[in-house]
Amino acid sequence: MKYLSRLFQPVITIPKGAKIKNTEITCKSQKLLLECGLIRPTSAGFFTILPLARRGLDKLEQLLHSNLQKVHAQRISLPCLTSAKLWEKTGRLESIGSELFTMEDRHEKKFLLAPTHEEAIADLMVDIGPVSYKQLPLLLYQITNKYRDELRPKHGLLRAREFQMMDLYGIHNDVKCAEGTYSKVTQVYKDFFRELDLPVHQVVAPSGDMGGTLSHEWQLPASAGEDSLAICPSCSHTQLDSKACVQCGKEMTILQSIEVGHTFILGTKYSEPLQAKCVQPDSKPTPLVMSCYGIGITRLLAASLEALSSETSLRWPKSIAPFSAIVIGPKEGSTEWSKHGADGIEAVAHALDEVLPDDVIVDDRHNLTIGKRLLTADRMGYPYILVCGRNSVVKHHQDTNFTQTDGENRY
Repeated sequence: MKYLSRLFQPVITIPKGAKIKNTEITCKSQKLLLECGLIRPTSAGFFTILPLARRGLDKLEQLLHSNLQKVHAQRISLPCLTSAKLWEKTGRLESIGSELFTMEDRHEKKFLLAPTHEEAIADLMVDIGPVSYKQLPLLLYQITNKYRDELRPKHGLLRAREFQMMDLYGIHNDVKCAEGTYSKVTQVYKDFFRELDLPVHQVVAPSGDMGGTLSHEWQLPASAGEDSLAICPSCSHTQLDSKACVQCGKEMTILQSIEVGHTFILGTKYSEPLQAKCVQPDSKPTPLVMSCYGIGITRLLAASLEALSSETSLRWPKSIAPFSAIVIGPKEGSTEWSKHGADGIEAVAHALDEVLPDDVIVDDRHNLTIGKRLLTADRMGYPYILVCGRNSVVKHHQDTNFTQTDGENRY
């Protein structure tokens, strides 16, 4: 059983009526994650992820793993450092060099901390290739830390210089194979965001520095977003900000949004210059056709909080809340304590743990009043709060319904 008193959660307490002047805090997810003891900044754009946020990220990762199994994606781990020579060959070292963290080893060989791994995947295919068309399509993914030297990192985890990301790479023998795979993976994206119960929209987007023939952004409406999403109230068509809907010509509703994922069909942009090839049915080697799919894990966690939380309280997608339930007992020495006490609270918590394994925490700070602990639990956004007082009360945040059961032993 987990106990709140043992949790490492350095909460920032702000005196009542105090005027806070901190221009570095620019959005509510950043403010709440910091004040509630889930992250700590180390320097501009870099953060320590503390236990509660780490639990949320672990749940997010596990949800991704289970969904990616639907398309038989296989997990790998690529080095964070990539040879700069590979990026020179594809032209990206010059085109986006200012955003890269670069370094040299003792032999004066140049490397970069990779923000993405298209070159590394193509180089892997060169090393084992040429591959046969019979082995394709192949889907390889990783969840690792990525690095981008943002000019102006802001909004906490929404725009950081080190971030956690799922990047999935598709290897194909031709465009038809790539398009078929793209359709299956984007369906997995839809399933994943549906499980999170987040209104994420798939919209056609420019390929940018990534290149390729097809590109979609996955946008979550939120007021702190730096993108603009246009939604047609008539036909529900969604696109990046535009004055008119290309589908029916009606005026669009414009919402601020946060990009939480991006998917591409890359074609041969990386395989051709790096000589990654596939042996076709006629025995001729041709450049591999590649696709890639990214989801910013730390950004998605912050974006979901940005979309769901109030200005004063965290609200999580149920499936990634650090703990699904918290049990609050009566204050020690009170009349209710004589009825329930530590043993009764433990019994309730263990019973709940049977339903939510390893997902229940007990607020064992029995020297505090129920009211004070209830306010703290509400601010933290636990999906279910169970109070063992004169009655038991379960508060469900998503629909703000309260259910109450009378009696000592009914929970």
